[in-house]
Amino acid sequence: MPKSLTRVLIISIWIFLFACFLYGPKFSSTSKDSINVFTWSGILNEEIIQSFERKTGIRVNVNNYSSNEELIMKLKATEGQGYDLVIPSDYAVSILVKNQLIKELDRKQLTFFHQLLPGLLGCFFDPENRYSIPLSWEVYGLGIDKDFFTKPFIPCWKMIFDPEVVDYRIVMVNDPIETIEIAGFYLYGSTSSLSKNQAEKVKDLLIQQKPWVAAYASSRADYFLATKNSPLAVASSSYIFRSKRSFDFIDFVVPKEGSFISIENLCIPKTCDKDALVYQLINHLYQRESIRAYWDSFRLFPALDEDLDFDPQAYKIFYGLAEDFKKYHFFKSLLPQQKIRDIWVEVKVN
Repeated sequence: MPKSLTRVLIISIWIFLFACFLYGPKFSSTSKDSINVFTWSGILNEEIIQSFERKTGIRVNVNNYSSNEELIMKLKATEGQGYDLVIPSDYAVSILVKNQLIKELDRKQLTFFHQLLPGLLGCFFDPENRYSIPLSWEVYGLGIDKDFFTKPFIPCWKMIFDPEVVDYRIVMVNDPIETIEIAGFYLYGSTSSLSKNQAEKVKDLLIQQKPWVAAYASSRADYFLATKNSPLAVASSSYIFRSKRSFDFIDFVVPKEGSFISIENLCIPKTCDKDALVYQLINHLYQRESIRAYWDSFRLFPALDEDLDFDPQAYKIFYGLAEDFKKYHFFKSLLPQQKIRDIWVEVKVN
């Protein structure tokens, strides 16, 4: 085969695969009695979906994305066609609104809206909650091995950054935006951006930290605690609380200086023409049995006040939300994407 023809064939295959990546969810069932949900994996409990399908006869097709950036890119590429419900994180909501990719919600269709936790409403990404409603939330903090930290201590970010404090191996989050934001918060407190000099100080701090980082991991941070490969892991509360069910020596603490919160939200794409079906599913997701199954499966805090089997630490976080919300901050890009990538590369290869 001539080289030119081979090259054309290879390019054609890559174009086809990229098209499948962008438009894949549109290949799902488009029956009038079905809806397509685009979400993170590990967000929707399969039993909840199945009970909804049995109750209503409406088929729910679930497609997963691995990041908010993937969600945003696919909605832009398809203009929302083929999607009926999406579940973006906080900052992604504002991007979807800005690009006119999601529609205003009809609160009259939401039987539970008056029961939502006030602390989760009116956030920066949708101040009037015209386009989104909170589904679940979690906070970031420190997963610890109580067998290692036997003496009383006050949790703080020095436990992962200060060389005079750290004499153990830690696990750090593996997301550059989150890692840079946590380091920036430790050095400068809550801020919306970093100057050139501040960015260099953040990079230097992360490079200094690297010798005691056992691994950069997000979804597997609890594994290092459970196997006692590390006595401390920076992680989201859901992962640590899930591990606590099996390992009683694991606990979760929030640093005294404050930390970060992530809220997952329900939004309806602007091109959706199955609103009546979607609102049925949304209301089902907020029923008591759904909330219980959701907590039992994923240990993500619900957006409604519900009597769940919280352990003391989870109870403190959930019912302290109203008072402690001012101590929680949202992850945002403190630097341009290219600068974030440059810092991350230097940290990883240094």
